[in-house]
Amino acid sequence: MESFNGSFKGMRCMGQSDNKAVARGFVQTIFNEGKTDEVKNFVTPDIIYHGLDEVKGVENFKQWVAEDREAIPDLNITIVDTFGEQDKLAMRWTLKGTFAKELRGSQPSHEKFETQGVEIFHFQDGKIKEAWTIFGSMDSFK
Repeated sequence: MESFNGSFKGMRCMGQSDNKAVARGFVQTIFNEGKTDEVKNFVTPDIIYHGLDEVKGVENFKQWVAEDREAIPDLNITIVDTFGEQDKLAMRWTLKGTFAKELRGSQPSHEKFETQGVEIFHFQDGKIKEAWTIFGSMDSFK
């Protein structure tokens, strides 16, 4: 850890606007566009993602997102609000899509659905180190 010498020269301070930009880019690029090859631009190598499953590591996370996007090919997340402080950021979102293929044991409904949720991100060195997803309703996956 860098000690403070009375000057901010040369020190990189991640602010909430930086964290918000990373989180928004992460949602748009990885989930909405499905560009999983770019995940390393947004997360630390030891990412832990707590959602319906707990996923550890970049390669496992990429596979997990690919499975979601295969089951919900028109998946689209709209960010409703973000707020946070220091190295934590909360994001409220709406997810829309069509549950078209089996996903982790749930049979597809082949119908469009919409759900809301909250994502809590923990940042380290300007990247997402850990994230927790809280879903409003997952009735489409029953």
